[in-house]
Amino acid sequence: MKIHRYLFLSFSFLTLIISGCIGDKEASKQPEISIQLLWNDIKQPIDGFGVAQAGWADELYSHKNREKVMDEMFGPNGLRLNILRGEIFPHYWENKNDKDFNLTDDLEIDLDDPFFEGKSDDRLRRGQLWLTLLAKNKYHVDKLFFSAWSAPAYMKTNGKVSQGELKPECYQEYADYLASFYKAYTSVGLEPYALSPSNEPGYAAPWNSSLWTPEKMGEFITRYLGPTFRRMQIPARIIFGENPLWSAVSPQADFASSLYFTNTILEKYPEIKDFNLIAAGHGYTLPDSYPAPKDSLLTPIVPLELAEKNNIPVWVTEISDINPLDTTINDGLKWASTYHAFLTEANANAFVWWAGAMPTSNNESLIVLNSDRVGYSLTKRYETFGNYTRYIATGSLRIGTQISNPTDSLLVSAYKNEKNYTIVAVNNSSRSIRTGIKPTETGDSGTLISYLTDKNNRWSPQNYSIDKKGQYIVNIPAKCVMTFTGSTK
Repeated sequence: MKIHRYLFLSFSFLTLIISGCIGDKEASKQPEISIQLLWNDIKQPIDGFGVAQAGWADELYSHKNREKVMDEMFGPNGLRLNILRGEIFPHYWENKNDKDFNLTDDLEIDLDDPFFEGKSDDRLRRGQLWLTLLAKNKYHVDKLFFSAWSAPAYMKTNGKVSQGELKPECYQEYADYLASFYKAYTSVGLEPYALSPSNEPGYAAPWNSSLWTPEKMGEFITRYLGPTFRRMQIPARIIFGENPLWSAVSPQADFASSLYFTNTILEKYPEIKDFNLIAAGHGYTLPDSYPAPKDSLLTPIVPLELAEKNNIPVWVTEISDINPLDTTINDGLKWASTYHAFLTEANANAFVWWAGAMPTSNNESLIVLNSDRVGYSLTKRYETFGNYTRYIATGSLRIGTQISNPTDSLLVSAYKNEKNYTIVAVNNSSRSIRTGIKPTETGDSGTLISYLTDKNNRWSPQNYSIDKKGQYIVNIPAKCVMTFTGSTK
């Protein structure tokens, strides 16, 4: 009996140990962070994502694999972009008698022709027309918009397309110029969704540029451009803002801040709200020479408050940096965090990168064109941009999320489109994070698909099934962006 009792106690003790180990193992499988979608917590609608080729249309037009590059940006296997930004060139009209927008130019020039050597305004104009036609006709890009860096030189105070200002006596003539551009492009099937009378109006750049104060821009739109569009029944939206900085921490930098610019215009010209507007800004930073601590955030990502209050859509229409070229996942994660911030903190309705494709040794471009005009390479910022652009459908609504045990290392945003949803998670940490995703409170949901981008993957898919608790258990790998798509029943 003693032996049997000893064996029984030993067996019981061993069972307890094994049960404890299994319990610990099962406990370790539980998610450390849970994500609940809040379907009724509706934020901003999403107008889409895009790129600019303004100023670089000639380089893409000259590239011998230009159609493959266009596929990388707009095609179903690429970024699936729905916005393209071009330029209203000041050299369309070079004098009062010039009314041509060069829309009948021959675009089918052999790529070995000497025409493609060097730089010229002619090649830039043809390049923009070529790629805009392709974007519209092949990829059905639904939002073509164009910004003017400068009015034609003869309308300027200095008679040049660089710096200077628009002559006050030319305000109506310039409004007519923009209306004529709209009509000309529309006549060949390229109806502009929106036009901007000035790129970076607070910055007199050494390239095509024109200086505006908020007061002068407010007057021009309210008394000239808006009424001209209304009289001619032009439905295009008018973009205003578009300054280098989104916002500023220094009063001395307000001249370059879109927050300051748009707020000032809306405060001083409240009647401008009667027109079809988009408030826009760029996401650049200023040199450390400005009175701010070194490495401080010189362009805080905040809402364009008055625009949002007045239900005016807010777009990021240009962003990049000029640091030495970095194609690694670290750069991809930096920009994924930036996309996240503009969508969730500035409540941006659209996000447009500068530039789509160009030859460069810095980080201005998503796609780097080789100098041989044949090769090109994709960057990791291109790939992490795709985690947003490919899976967040135009017209989606950003919705709130409830996250247990939130951490600064994991950034999460969510979007719904009828019964479909998209979640984008950015894991900046050096470890995997075990996560439970609950799309609805009732847990009635179908298959979840994830798309992983890290140093070794680009949009790599994986399927998940829902568990008995109505959630999907997902390991989000270290240093990655992971997008999830699904639908409710």
